[in-house]
Amino acid sequence: MHTGTHTLALLITLTFAIWFQPSLAQSSLATVDFGDDESPWANDQECDDPRFVGVGMAASLLDSDTLHDATDCRNLFIAGSISLAANSVTVTTEPIDFGDDDSTWANDQACDDPRFAGAGMASPLVDADRLHDASDCRTLFIAGSIYLLESSEVSSNAGVDFGDNSSIWAHDGQCDDPRFAGRGMSALLLDLDMFHDAQDCRELYQEDSIRILPGSSLILGGRFERGSLRLGDDTRSNGSYTDSYTFIADRGDSSLVDLRSGDFDTYLIVRSPNGEEISNDDYESSFDRSLISIPRTETGIYEVLVTSFSAGESGGYTLAISTDDRPLKSINQQISGVLLDEDTAFSSGEYYDSYEFEGRPGQSVILDLSSDDFDTYLILRQPNGEQQINDDYDNSNSRIETLLSDAGTYELIVTSFAGGETGEYRLRIDELGQQQNQLAARNNNVSLEIGDTWPGSLDSNDALSSEQQFQDSYSFNASSGDNIVIDLSAADFDTYLRLQTPGGDVIENDDYDGSTDQSLLQLNLQESGRYRIIVSSYSSGETGAYQLAIRSGDDSASRLDAATTISGEQIYGIFVGIADYPGSENDLELTDQDAIRARDALIEGAGMNPNNAYTLINSDATNSSFRAALNTITANIGAEGTLVIFYSGHGDRVPRTTGPNSSDPDGMDETMELYDGPMLDDELAELLRNSNAGKILLVMDSCFSGGFSKDIISEPGRMGLFSSEEDVTSQVAFKFQAGGYLSVFFDEAIREGYADRDENGEVTAIELSQYLHGRYRADVKSLGSSNFVRSSGPQAAYQHLVVDRGGVSPYNVLFNTN
Repeated sequence: MHTGTHTLALLITLTFAIWFQPSLAQSSLATVDFGDDESPWANDQECDDPRFVGVGMAASLLDSDTLHDATDCRNLFIAGSISLAANSVTVTTEPIDFGDDDSTWANDQACDDPRFAGAGMASPLVDADRLHDASDCRTLFIAGSIYLLESSEVSSNAGVDFGDNSSIWAHDGQCDDPRFAGRGMSALLLDLDMFHDAQDCRELYQEDSIRILPGSSLILGGRFERGSLRLGDDTRSNGSYTDSYTFIADRGDSSLVDLRSGDFDTYLIVRSPNGEEISNDDYESSFDRSLISIPRTETGIYEVLVTSFSAGESGGYTLAISTDDRPLKSINQQISGVLLDEDTAFSSGEYYDSYEFEGRPGQSVILDLSSDDFDTYLILRQPNGEQQINDDYDNSNSRIETLLSDAGTYELIVTSFAGGETGEYRLRIDELGQQQNQLAARNNNVSLEIGDTWPGSLDSNDALSSEQQFQDSYSFNASSGDNIVIDLSAADFDTYLRLQTPGGDVIENDDYDGSTDQSLLQLNLQESGRYRIIVSSYSSGETGAYQLAIRSGDDSASRLDAATTISGEQIYGIFVGIADYPGSENDLELTDQDAIRARDALIEGAGMNPNNAYTLINSDATNSSFRAALNTITANIGAEGTLVIFYSGHGDRVPRTTGPNSSDPDGMDETMELYDGPMLDDELAELLRNSNAGKILLVMDSCFSGGFSKDIISEPGRMGLFSSEEDVTSQVAFKFQAGGYLSVFFDEAIREGYADRDENGEVTAIELSQYLHGRYRADVKSLGSSNFVRSSGPQAAYQHLVVDRGGVSPYNVLFNTN
């Protein structure tokens, strides 16, 4: 009964050069309700919906296919092959902001949003569910079972669909969705954040601080879909719902398919015209994003399957499909340049030159910078705003090896390590080729089960962390209350272990019980769902074999330390904050107040006796006064006591006089810059060896502070909180009227009790770690080279909180907050 009329040759003529150009068809696309793909003839490259006419329609049209061949009709409509029939006035509708799925009653097949009415509505309805039952209400609205109340137009934000909150910058008070403009927008806007910063953008929109840009429902140069996995969709063999899309490509095109969701664990499959399947689960270890890059396509029709990792997951998603019909050109370049004293300079005095090249996911590049005249420093700025850096690769030369993961313009900054250096240099940009299998290996993870032991290896084809360590990703499913041990060991490199919970918290361990070749986490899980393990190294560039094991833990053993609580009288602290340094060039803002803030947080929030607090501000914060305070505490503190050392001020890195060792393999010592001169990490470690304290908590809000971890936290009973990695500078927290972010978040965690997640009046090591990680993810966003506390070298990378619990149990009670 149903016959096709199109040939592959006709389909290929619908090229992306036409498909994705701004046109009249595109400008009206947002007003057309294409429906779903429930027709038996869906996805056969013909439109079966009788509301349309034109070249591309099926020969036999049935009323029952109205609103049920969405993908085919949408593709042909965008291509200009079909148009709406003159009498199809009922198919246009203003877009509705369905909101998100945060309602308790979401995904129960009844609409709980009181803005709607009809046969599919739940009873009773509460105002708290307004904008929070998106999947149910969207499905029933499309089916015609419910309708939007006329009085709801204003409350639905004039039809703006804000999407979900899966952006990494969500909940930071700025709108990161590039569909909007106005006061309150982030300085850095990325297409991948479109529809994924709902709460921030909705609040600013309702305040009239931002507006939605005209025609912003599509990404120019690409196809953009808003969809939902829900009950009634087709399913895969594992029971997961699936939606299907198609696109057309010519031989040699480069294609990118990008899936994002804040509601379910994404899984993406692309089927090529020859039947080959390419899949991606977790793009760069993210549960809410899957991405596939096809550097060189073949001619024909590609099928895209949007689905979830586990059975029965549902919710909204965005799908971006883009192609480039330009030939892939080599980015190989050889550049000879000169740093001159007339060049633009960083605020700390380093001259620099800037170069750009166009990159696409899957390209593997080597960037080499060499000079006989100065100590080179190389920065690669990616299209998403992140940076990769290298100082010394071979003596004074710099080198970055990376597999590109974003499409767009990459910027190379050639500069020097120290200010004022000039001279000739040579820069090479070499492309090693596009390796889709490498990209897939880099972005997928391995699924494990509790009880598994897995042999693995870090190598140069692995994904890179933001701090340039190679890393492998694993996942496992677990239930709330499960007690587990995750054990990582390696003979070839210094291990580093991270665990990400289903809720997004990150738990870390570097050296278990002081050992550099073992990292271990032992904890009682507080959430049910999918957990991610990241295996990495402490230093960048390390490779080698390792063994990873997940096993059930002994609950009583994991909680031994939990029985030992610490009373307020047993907390001692040294609180150092320096804003006014000798002279005027090195002064900071508000870092002296950080020390007072941290001290008062422990006095008011944890019951520390004020007589046990030694506060060293500005000119009082000398080496001798610090040592005197520590000696006094050492004479009074016992094995049941906790020593807290807080520092906010300048930090620096200096070459070790004796060269590299196991604690400092980079050959650099880190410092806290006291009023009368630096104190090295080695010096502080030696002073603390004499302490009788049962536990020592080191809190440092300064540049390069993560370098103190290796020297100090490797001892038992030590825990460290550091505002940045050992080669990364730290930002000034102007938005909080503070010198640094760590003091603000530490204050919230202890004085306000926000870290006490189970509200039992105790803050454990894991609770404090998880709270601080969450606050850093929400509020610390590096966008440029200004407003940083720094002493030398350009801004290295995105600031990242370092939490090292060493051998301290996650359930060890650090502070009572009753």
